[in-house]
Amino acid sequence: MNLDSLSDEELLYLVGTTDKELFDAGRDIRQRDWEVPNAVMKKLGYASFVIAGAGTPVILERIRAIFASIYRSQDLAVGGHIGVFMYRDVFARFSIPHCYGRVSINPFDFVDLTRIQLRMIQVETEEYSRYIDQFCDVADIQYGLQKRRRSYKDAEVLHRFLGLSRLHLHAAAAILTGGYDYRGAVQAGLLATELALKAGAAASGLTEREIKDRFAHKVAQTAQFLGDVWPSFDVARVQRVIAGQPPYVINRYSAEQPNRRDVGHLVMGAQFIVSEVVRQTSDQDFRRGLKPLVARSYPE
Repeated sequence: MNLDSLSDEELLYLVGTTDKELFDAGRDIRQRDWEVPNAVMKKLGYASFVIAGAGTPVILERIRAIFASIYRSQDLAVGGHIGVFMYRDVFARFSIPHCYGRVSINPFDFVDLTRIQLRMIQVETEEYSRYIDQFCDVADIQYGLQKRRRSYKDAEVLHRFLGLSRLHLHAAAAILTGGYDYRGAVQAGLLATELALKAGAAASGLTEREIKDRFAHKVAQTAQFLGDVWPSFDVARVQRVIAGQPPYVINRYSAEQPNRRDVGHLVMGAQFIVSEVVRQTSDQDFRRGLKPLVARSYPE
């Protein structure tokens, strides 16, 4: 086959049918993003080829571009953690970049604020510090879950509860930044808080049954328990956040829900609490790398 004469339409058909074959075989979109180009290359007769950098075949670059054109950018995005930052009373999504080794980043490059808002926030000290706090917290969640201390390596309940807590934060951030009814984020924020604190209790050695029997939905009591276990746990700040949250069970059945600003603070407070538990179970602390070092000011 003369690959130089292969039209974009012909290549699109080949990429599309290969994608469908792998979809039917049960491969998800993240897997197919990698596997479809390689499979198409093999169909074109390539037994071996350079996959990145100098020497990458032009035809492989065309295949990848065609595959990317079939889907939206968010469909192919690597599943890093997203967070929400409330600027005044507007919800802005921010994402944590995937980094390897020592790199220098600007947190303001990763937040969905307008160009004017980005200029304004630089001179609004309270808002500026609040965003830095939230970026650090969500970065610790993203990387801390991957860098647990060896002593917690086999703590299955800890891992499961923190993973679920992270998922609920994703849901809350997606609701708030997607233009949906902000009240839909309340239960997700409350669940993230409760699961993170129970994950901390699991890290202390309690079993899942013991955690449920002892704490149920008593998040303030769970937080105090962690404060007694971990000297570095910011229990006073955690308790202040919890004091501003509605009770989980009562809220679940209530027609009255927090207002827009309160929901923003509820979810950002949940991001802090989850990150505080993660920091106790890992060696992750994004704030230590800030230059200049910025002291925490939020949640107050």
